[in-house]
Amino acid sequence: MSDYEDLLEKGQEEVPEDIGSENRFEIPEIKTRKEGSQTIIEEFKGLVERFNRDEKHLSNYIQNELGTAGHIEGDELVLNGEFRRGKVNEKVHNYADEYLFCPECERPDTEIRKEKGVEILKCQACGARTPV
Repeated sequence: MSDYEDLLEKGQEEVPEDIGSENRFEIPEIKTRKEGSQTIIEEFKGLVERFNRDEKHLSNYIQNELGTAGHIEGDELVLNGEFRRGKVNEKVHNYADEYLFCPECERPDTEIRKEKGVEILKCQACGARTPV
């Protein structure tokens, strides 16, 4: 076996199994609970970390989409008003479609950058740059 083939085989063995998988990133099911006239999104900080986004960005998006106000309290997002879990999940999926997944390669390996006052979705996988 040549040096090239040895290196190629070694490299292929070291590639994580999920790298080619389309389903390696799944949006978690959002858990909510009602307290009086408020809706609490549980484990909001975990969602922010999973999405690798700024908590205020995601919080503001959800609040704007639901037409309400809210605030972050510990690990949770507290929304004024009563919202169905399905509606909250829909808004989180919409956020992922708009601000997380690359429109070119559809991978979640993106980051939001501000360039000349415009938010740009920069894909780490394919290099695409898309204004959002």
